Amino acid sequence: MNKILENNLNLECKKNLLENHINFLSKHRGIKECLEYAKYIHSDNPDFNIFFPFSNESLEKMNKEYTIYLPQWILMNEQMKLKYNKIGSLTYMVLANEKARWEINKKIIIKRANSLSDIEDFSVTQTWGFCETEEKFNQAYSWMMQKNIENLDDNTQNFYVAYDNEKPIGVTLCIYYKNIAGIYAVATLPEYRKKGISTTLIQRAVDDANINNMAAITLQTYSESYAHSFYKKLGFEDVFDCGILKPIN
Repeated sequence: MNKILENNLNLECKKNLLENHINFLSKHRGIKECLEYAKYIHSDNPDFNIFFPFSNESLEKMNKEYTIYLPQWILMNEQMKLKYNKIGSLTYMVLANEKARWEINKKIIIKRANSLSDIEDFSVTQTWGFCETEEKFNQAYSWMMQKNIENLDDNTQNFYVAYDNEKPIGVTLCIYYKNIAGIYAVATLPEYRKKGISTTLIQRAVDDANINNMAAITLQTYSESYAHSFYKKLGFEDVFDCGILKPIN
């Protein structure tokens, strides 16, 4: 049984999962600012301006243009509830059995990106995986590519690319932080979905995390989404939720 899951009521364990996510955001989405009452992610993309409060009182000090990620151990008082709208929720999950294995696609090849050419393959596939129109792709590609290039030489990050006959068709990213492996950026080209590409990528990330003796393997997904159900089938279990809130104007 996963060490984190054995102690899923342990607040420190939950905070470590949250820290892994914040670490990802600070490397790939913006810049982290640590204050005594909260942590910010400041980004040049407004969608990733995020505020992580340490307490209910911290909400009074928030920049009103930021999205709030509110862990479930922070309870809003009635006055605060009148000031914010909940627009969604993230569920933080861990793999219940680090040795878990599932069906993979043996016809594809998984490579770790270690060159600019590799990271270009990663970035193109990542962007098309998340942005399925040419307009959205053009808006996001250069920004995502630059973030990935900035992190290519970081030995705590593994960029994985799945290839079918030398064509990049899927990606995932795994970041090691505080002895926890965090899985991010799971994306597959639309025409290659439901063929075991994501499961094969995640299995490679899990195998490498085990080789590197990570204490837990974690990811986050939108609560009650298709992805949430998918990860449950792979053996990931819920640890805590984090509400996503916006101030009421």
